Amino acid sequence: MLIQFSFKNFKSFREEATLDLSATKMTEFSERVVTIGSEKILPAACFSYASGKSNIYSAFEYMAEYVVDSFKYGDEEEKFEEYRPTPFLFDSTSVDAESSFEVYFTIPGDKNEKTYNYGFCVDKEGVTEEWLNSKAKTARKYSAVFYRGNSDGELDLSGLPKNSRENIRIALEKQVLIASLGAKLKISKCKAIRD
Repeated sequence: MLIQFSFKNFKSFREEATLDLSATKMTEFSERVVTIGSEKILPAACFSYASGKSNIYSAFEYMAEYVVDSFKYGDEEEKFEEYRPTPFLFDSTSVDAESSFEVYFTIPGDKNEKTYNYGFCVDKEGVTEEWLNSKAKTARKYSAVFYRGNSDGELDLSGLPKNSRENIRIALEKQVLIASLGAKLKISKCKAIRD
């Protein structure tokens, strides 16, 4: 279940925008709040007229499609060109800046009731950063599953099974997300995130 979605530099949004479905501590409508693990979540959200709701939906749709399909873009610049994000075009710095997408969510049916934080940044050349963190129901902090930072070539796959790490290192390309590639390689954590 979606808890929070944030994005930046996408279509009409230059600055970071966040859709937060976390419930506050008020008790007036507590029967309408969904509790999953340690999270209290609102089941619906409303938007005002002319608030950019179509572009919020487009940003979420872009993120979901990129997670599902990015393994198809490896070393094929033409395919990636068609699918890279549309940045905010009304100033000169945003056109070349990266777009970022991040979600906090739970996985339906997860017996451990973990909360996940997944996100990535992408520019006109490919993925510049990607991360996946998880938090147990009783934990206070998130722990890293994987992290990728292309500015210095950092790649930490310590939260993935040892036998899968080398396959990811070999097959990972600039336009491909670890979550997408890992799901294609049948790594259960990545497959659960992608799905």
